Amino acid sequence: METLDIAPTASALLKSLRGLGYTPETALADLIDNSITAGAKTIALSIDWNEGDPRIAVRDDGRGMSLNQLTDAMRFGGEGPDAPRVADDLGRFGLGLKTAALSQCRRMTVASAQGSGCACLSWDIAVVSETRKWTALVDADIPIFEHVQPIGPSDVGTMVVLEAMDELGGLFGLDSERFYARLADIRAHFAMVFHRFISGDARRVRISINGRDVAAWDPMLRTHTATRMLGSGQIGTGPQAIRATSYVLPHRDMFANDQEFQAAGGPGGWAERQGFYVYRGDRLVVAGSWLGLGERREWTKDESSRLARIAIDLPTACDPAWRIDVIKARARPPAALRSRLVRTGIECRDRAREVFAWRGGQVRPRSDTRQASPLWQEEHVSGRRRYRVDRDHPVIQALFEQGSETTRLARAAISLIERTVPIERIWLDVSEDVEVPSGGADGGAGLIEDLITAVRSSRSDLPASEILDGLLRGMRIVDPALRKTVLAAVGGTE
Repeated sequence: METLDIAPTASALLKSLRGLGYTPETALADLIDNSITAGAKTIALSIDWNEGDPRIAVRDDGRGMSLNQLTDAMRFGGEGPDAPRVADDLGRFGLGLKTAALSQCRRMTVASAQGSGCACLSWDIAVVSETRKWTALVDADIPIFEHVQPIGPSDVGTMVVLEAMDELGGLFGLDSERFYARLADIRAHFAMVFHRFISGDARRVRISINGRDVAAWDPMLRTHTATRMLGSGQIGTGPQAIRATSYVLPHRDMFANDQEFQAAGGPGGWAERQGFYVYRGDRLVVAGSWLGLGERREWTKDESSRLARIAIDLPTACDPAWRIDVIKARARPPAALRSRLVRTGIECRDRAREVFAWRGGQVRPRSDTRQASPLWQEEHVSGRRRYRVDRDHPVIQALFEQGSETTRLARAAISLIERTVPIERIWLDVSEDVEVPSGGADGGAGLIEDLITAVRSSRSDLPASEILDGLLRGMRIVDPALRKTVLAAVGGTE
């Protein structure tokens, strides 16, 4: 059979590869992947505004490369996606170093040393366009950066330099205010994507930007006392097996202040960050997505499920099955695992909805005959939920025992309250992230007086401390000082 070799036009292909869809943060994260794979313990970035014509350097203390190794690393495609990779190799397609760097600039230079000399190669789109060949520059000049040291012949490590930026990259031409706002986005992205490395959950790696270390941001908020881990288990068998760990994050009331709550939401906010978190080699690939899964239809990022987060850990052998993309920002679960993942998602979303809507489930189903401390009761009428004030609540019972006229008036008032709760308004406020009063201990003297009256009016045979604890649970209040004050007033003891 007759064949014909058709080589790509170097400059055209190079320019086309610049448009894969990298953002500054995803591009630089791809460069950090190479440093981590090279065994780096410290990775420093210098990102200079340079009056709107920015330059970037990424310097690591990894193994470094000889000239031959650097030549292979600068070759487009490298070993390709089918090459066997060790468990901690964060590469995949053999394109990341080049395409990530050139997505942000028109000239990239890599200098690397192993302690006995320095190798240096550059890709310059202007040179490739002029020669119409895959022509790399050898030993190009590297500018001086404020926050990283240059690579010397006796050093061990690698430095990647990005110059000649343009509008395609996302950092070029910005005024200083917008530039440093983008820098904050990059820092937040690193804090999330590499949080296991930064915190030491994986092999510890120190990452800094312009001389300041990046602090880890754990999407699962595992150190928060109110975070609930629902369970962890293996899905699948053999080399394609994955691990899924489900978490329900704390309700807004459980955070010390609004600043802490907003920080816990992560980049993009609470609604955006819900869903599955796919890790590959401890590096976060997907940061909150329902992965096209669902029951009768695909799940969407609803407010009611925003506290649900599920960590999925993949070995690198799962790359083809999960269709990890070049940018390492998307993944798609294989058909064989979808039903198990759906079941995991259903459980996590249901539990998250309880915490989100009722601050821990302070609504009693009508069929629940246990001691009633929640004031509200859930009913199902004609397939729809309805919420009513619990007439068996001790405070309501005490009110009904004040005489027939008072009882009629109380029943009428309760019925009006049930029928006029502004559910749509409350839901809209929550959806728009407007602070909705939670019933917390911010009522001052009025709340104390109300609690004293409620305890004294109770016809229950329980001790005053238990009556008060039931009331506080129903109002979602944890305040030892308030509890002590009310108990002292009613003469109660522990």
